[in-house]
Amino acid sequence: MSKEKLYALMDERAKDFEDMSDAVWEFAEVCFNEYKSTALQREYMEREGFRITTPVAGMDTAFIAEYGSGKPILAVLGENDALIGQSQMADVAEEKPAVPGANGHACGHNLLGSGSIEAVCGLKRYMEANGIQGTLRYYACPAEEGGGGKVYLAAAGAFDDVDAAVSWHPYADNGIENCGLACVTVKFSFEGKAAHAAAEPWNGRSALDAVELLCVGTQYLREHVLPTSRIHYAITDTGGGMGNVVPQHAQAQFIIRATTSEYMEELYERVLKICEGAALMTETKFLEPHIVSAYSGFVSNHTMDNIMLDNFRPLIPMQYTPEELAYAEKFKPFGSKPDADTPVEFGLDETIERTAVGSTDVADVSHVTAMSQVRVSCAAIGTVAHGWANTAQGKSALAHRGMHTAAKVMAGSLLDLFTDPELLKKVRDDFDATHHGKKYHTMMPTDRKPSL
Repeated sequence: MSKEKLYALMDERAKDFEDMSDAVWEFAEVCFNEYKSTALQREYMEREGFRITTPVAGMDTAFIAEYGSGKPILAVLGENDALIGQSQMADVAEEKPAVPGANGHACGHNLLGSGSIEAVCGLKRYMEANGIQGTLRYYACPAEEGGGGKVYLAAAGAFDDVDAAVSWHPYADNGIENCGLACVTVKFSFEGKAAHAAAEPWNGRSALDAVELLCVGTQYLREHVLPTSRIHYAITDTGGGMGNVVPQHAQAQFIIRATTSEYMEELYERVLKICEGAALMTETKFLEPHIVSAYSGFVSNHTMDNIMLDNFRPLIPMQYTPEELAYAEKFKPFGSKPDADTPVEFGLDETIERTAVGSTDVADVSHVTAMSQVRVSCAAIGTVAHGWANTAQGKSALAHRGMHTAAKVMAGSLLDLFTDPELLKKVRDDFDATHHGKKYHTMMPTDRKPSL
């Protein structure tokens, strides 16, 4: 087994995936609408000899590409969705939307999906050349940004026979990304009774009052929850723009997070009681909550994480050209580390016991199979995700270098598992030890049709 030969095969096709990533960057399609992006990638993988299954779990932009047969079954996950309103001109070191108000890849998913396919295609070629047995899969997973595509896939059993899976995410540093808070995004709506706010306010029942009381009640709840929890919200419907009308309807979107799914669901039930109390105080009707999405907490697999680190170390530091470093220097002032000594992150953070802050539907896959993912530097040091500077760098040589590195980390890690049954057994033992036979559960209503 030779990682150098695997990487050489991948280098031969590197330009294909740069072009693919750049095309997806241009498409900039959002949640469940990644039609052009997935069509481009699906057709490429069909030409490469993969068996394609689509749609999957009721999602038109989901597909599974498969090569080989039998055990083990190992998988790579990819994403393609952009963010609403994050359009930005490529390579321009100032905020300058390409199309004002349009979408943009401010989270680097154009790199994520393309780099994951690069890993799978390179590993397939190596397996064919060396007679390596097993099943290799790529999962095109829609709508990570709020839609929960992987939740639909997990609930439909798409990962049930997978022995282990890997993924990655573009960042401004290098390390393991093995944590995430359980999270539910939900819309709370109230229905009241309209009335003239000056002439006869006593005849009205304000739905906006109910929303405001819900928000106040939540502030008092904060004292009595674990400090690792997060509850944040926005009032999305104030009931109209007329101050002299008692609002008949009002709505707020809440996001409730916790380190475990169990505690997140407990907090959700407590917020529901505040909703009911707000309706009681205002004599309004609390409508059925609409759960937009719900993600589980990430269950890390340290055996898998260490395999990924073992494959990451030889590829760090990345060998940047002087031109790439000069390019990164232009964007450094717009990140969180403007005074950093270097324009890029050269090191590798080997911490695998990390504190969760955000949420991702990759976590739901970790409840079904052994899962690990890495974060790989694809932008100037300190570049903040979900911002214009991240979109601007998404087609750069800097971004492409990180994508190729991520592809090699994932391909090398899966090659280890394909060729070392004892290592895979350790991964599965780790999974069994952390899950204790628990079955996957989500509070997201996955029986409905996925939508933005």
